[in-house]
Amino acid sequence: MGAPISSFTSDDARTRVLAAYDRAMTYWPAPREERDVETAFGTTRVYAYGADGDGVPVVLLHGQSAAPAEWAPHVAALAEGRRVFAVDRVGEPGYSTQTAPLRTQDETAAWLEEVLAGLGLERAHLVGHSYGGWVALNHAARAPGRVASVTAYDPPRALAPIRPGFVLGAIASLIGTDGFRYRWINRLIGGTGLPAEENDAQVRFTAEALRGFRVRLLPPREMADEELATMEAPALVLLGGESRVHDAHRAAERARLIPDVRVQIVPGAGHGIPVELFNRRVPEFVREVEDGRAARS
Repeated sequence: MGAPISSFTSDDARTRVLAAYDRAMTYWPAPREERDVETAFGTTRVYAYGADGDGVPVVLLHGQSAAPAEWAPHVAALAEGRRVFAVDRVGEPGYSTQTAPLRTQDETAAWLEEVLAGLGLERAHLVGHSYGGWVALNHAARAPGRVASVTAYDPPRALAPIRPGFVLGAIASLIGTDGFRYRWINRLIGGTGLPAEENDAQVRFTAEALRGFRVRLLPPREMADEELATMEAPALVLLGGESRVHDAHRAAERARLIPDVRVQIVPGAGHGIPVELFNRRVPEFVREVEDGRAARS
């Protein structure tokens, strides 16, 4: 028997999850392009925004049981002078279709490398949130050839152990009532500065995804000290000061092993991306990298 792959729990669940996905995606700015990239691990849906410019493209990697919709408040800010691509990761609830398991860190990097190649990107700034932040850091360590820079917001386990309370809450959200699930997700990712209706759409999508989709992906792995210390790409690591996922100060200490890194603990922020700060800090960092000014802080 082969290794399991992620799947919807039923046809009805697929309908509910994708309806919530589509609702959340209505907040993306127009025009939005869609394309599918074939890989050895399945078909990967990618959303593109912005015109070609002089800047190296940005590739966005969303969190687990999230979707490219979480980037809706950020794509316009990131697209100044460059194209932005938001990847609907295989093995997650969405329009990508997983056909082979992602069992190892190397396979995870191989999948993303195929996506970047399929998009025709020789270089890209990788930007990831949560699990997507781990995917970005993992790629910078294992397949650095196309990585112009890496930005990770609150990547779980990559830099510090996951808090037991977060694990218990995640388990409870899987077996609890719909109301409990919604409240738990909202506490986890709320407080970002999103308008209430848009925040509600994202939370309801994740709630439907947790109920109607079985994720069978490699859990995020701790980055080895050597992987961090030998990372070549400039890095920006942003950590929620009030994150329920891990100890932000412990994560920051290990992030500073990366030779060319900027680390910022965001006071008052949780696991969700603080819109105003992110939309200022990440484009600024990308410009600094391209101007050759990225330096350790």
